[in-house]
Amino acid sequence: MSSDGGGSQMGVAGALGLSVTSSVAIVICNKYLMSTLKFYFATTLTSWHLLVTFCTLHIAQRLRFFEPKPIDAQTVISFGFLNGISIGLLNLCLGFNSVGFYQMTKLAIIPFTMLLETIFLSKK
Repeated sequence: MSSDGGGSQMGVAGALGLSVTSSVAIVICNKYLMSTLKFYFATTLTSWHLLVTFCTLHIAQRLRFFEPKPIDAQTVISFGFLNGISIGLLNLCLGFNSVGFYQMTKLAIIPFTMLLETIFLSKK
């Protein structure tokens, strides 16, 4: 294995680790806000989440961590709309359930999505 391949794998592992860590931190913070501080505005949390994500990705693009690729506007709008609904529903789920149940439900989405893509989009 070349040193370039090893560095690439380290980068992927680091990105995955950061993704999991930040996801768990967001869930714990949201649950604290909803349960302890009685902040029941899931839509506001969703808006803050999307704003922070946008700002972080904008900074990462400026620092050339990735290269943007052109995507048609309809796809971006559809993805943004569905992503916003998804995050809002996840925050609502978190408001009514424990962090453990929420995390298990969130992890169950992965195989379910793979199943749907296999059935409806013929992906392998």
